[in-house]
This record gives sequence, C-alpha cells and structure tokens, in this order.
Amino acid sequence: FSWLATLWRGAIHLTTPMLFALGFITMFTLGGISGIMLGLIPIVIHVSDTYFVVAHIHYVLFGGSVFTIFAGIYHWFPKMTGKMYDERLGKIHFWLSFVFFNLTFGPMHLVGVDGMPRRVADYADEFFAMNALISVSAFAFGASFFVFLYNMVASWRSGPAAPANPWRSRTLEWQIASPAPIFNFDRIPTVVGGPYEYGVPGAVHGVFEPADAPQKARAPVAVE
Repeated sequence: FSWLATLWRGAIHLTTPMLFALGFITMFTLGGISGIMLGLIPIVIHVSDTYFVVAHIHYVLFGGSVFTIFAGIYHWFPKMTGKMYDERLGKIHFWLSFVFFNLTFGPMHLVGVDGMPRRVADYADEFFAMNALISVSAFAFGASFFVFLYNMVASWRSGPAAPANPWRSRTLEWQIASPAPIFNFDRIPTVVGGPYEYGVPGAVHGVFEPADAPQKARAPVAVE
C-alpha cells in the first residue's frame, strides 16, 4: 500500500521505467494474493504441490525481480551511457513482457486448481491445451528480451544524446551531465530541501554555489 500511496495524486508519466514499475506492483500483488490463499488450510490441502504453487512463486520472485530490474535499467540508461533509448521499443518490450508473462504463469493457477502436480515430467491429456498455451507464451516472453537487447545496443551506439536530467528529477545525481563525469561535481553541492518535494512550488533539493562565493555563517547548534 505504501507503493500505491506514493503514486496517489501524483503527476505520473507512463514512460518505460514507470510502466515496468507499475508492472512490478501488479505482479507482486497478484503473487501476494495467491500467497495468502496458500496460507489457508482449506485451500492449501487441495493445491499443495501443484502448479498453483509454481505460479505463485514465479509471480512473487520472477515477476517481482525482472520487472524491477528492467525499470532500473531503463531509468539509469541515460545517466550510464549518455544516450537515450528508443521509447517506442521500450514500451513494446514492456507490453510483450506483461502480456506473455501473465499468459505463461497465469494459467498455471488454473491447472494447479485442477490437480496438475508439479515436479512431474509428464501430465494428463486433459492439461494438454493449457500446457501448450503456457509453452508458447513462455517462448514469446523469452523472445521479448531480444527487443530489449536490440534497443540497448542500438541506442548505446547511435541513440540521441541524453540531456543531463531527462526525468526532471531533483536528486543530485541528475544535476550533472550524462554520462556522469569522473569526479561527479565540480563543486560540493549544498542540500537545502527534500529530494521528492515535487508538489511544493519553488522547492529545491540542492544548490551549487560558485567556488569563490563567500561562506555563509551558520548559527550554532544548541546542545541540550
């Protein structure tokens, strides 16, 4: 709920990093709901050691990690490389990942409820259609990674130059050139406000005073 509260009434821009962040919240929430179900004795007696458990763990661990990793890579790519990735390809990558991830692991809940055991090489004929859907979706989900790889390599080699702060962030790392220079800051910044006060008019997180600016006197701090 803290993640959702952070987004509440915010000016959200559905860029590729934000889409993957929202995808993480969705996958992790669905995995958490199925985890609550596995904690209920009347349900877990029926679905224990079935593909329902496989679906749950993949939503929590796989969905919870892969989507956040992609969100982080897309977010930091401009700062790391000094180039902007292709936003259109980034969104194609997200939607392919989101759709085929759910088509891969979502049906596992259904075959698990129907009694398909996990850790068994073969399965009953009644599960053929659903397993065929799972297999095709898994290959498509894996193929979506090639869109990501092409986007990263092509953008790094010949993408447009990234501005210092493409996300209009207020934290200090985005106030320097992209990619970051060796010594980061020419002058030590002074933090004067919070880093996420986007709703406060005129709020500033850090300032960079000229090197020859006189030092401001600071009031002594009383110690009780």
